[in-house]
Amino acid sequence: MKIYTYNRLMMLSFVLFVAFGCADDQERDLKKAEKRYNFKKAATEDDELFPTYFLAKNGAITKELIDAERAVKVRLNEMAPISLPTKHARLTSAQKDGVVQTYKRFLQSHDEDSLLIRHFRNKYAKVILMDYDVMKSDDYALISFLTKELIDSKCGRFALIFEGISKVKSHVADNQYNSLVTEFENQIAQSLNLHKQAKAAMPGLIQKMKDKPETVQGGLKADFAVELNEMDDLSPRISTLEKYLQNVRSL
Repeated sequence: MKIYTYNRLMMLSFVLFVAFGCADDQERDLKKAEKRYNFKKAATEDDELFPTYFLAKNGAITKELIDAERAVKVRLNEMAPISLPTKHARLTSAQKDGVVQTYKRFLQSHDEDSLLIRHFRNKYAKVILMDYDVMKSDDYALISFLTKELIDSKCGRFALIFEGISKVKSHVADNQYNSLVTEFENQIAQSLNLHKQAKAAMPGLIQKMKDKPETVQGGLKADFAVELNEMDDLSPRISTLEKYLQNVRSL
């Protein structure tokens, strides 16, 4: 568990790193660092995602694995398997069936590439639900299917999943609805637990980076990595997850 917690913390630290921009590297006197880094929070889609999948090989997260995940996202964008519609385009029945069949064919033809499928589900289930306005329709079977796809992606797009589950309530079979709610609740609880473990482990990680700067991975400067982690203790994300958990238990 300690190894898992530490590696998960490193993954969360990476998420924090890509979500922040460094601006104005102004030198100041510090007790424990040579520079003061001023961070400006950049709103990104990562802020809305609470992934529960474990990006690791033999229990270790490496730069190579992180680079591979980035490369998959770039590849998916280049493939563009489903075209993005004009703003709030309404699908005809035939067009909707075509988009859904394209979606399902992609799942089948790439079923051995689990990382690609994960990000495909996360991106294109959202595209069909929101950009094609399926969420506003009365096609409850399709909304349920795409909501399940988001859950299966394990990318933690919880706000949209909650909207989908709320939409199909009383419109799909009870066992199907209950299964969605149970899986959703389990993922929120898992993500919340991981964030709490990461927050608890953060002081130790920060101290380790201060004591042994060579442990900082990814080419970051030690003082930069220390201050990056000191500025955000994950409390806002934990608070959001606690609200999600409370909301899903009220369904």
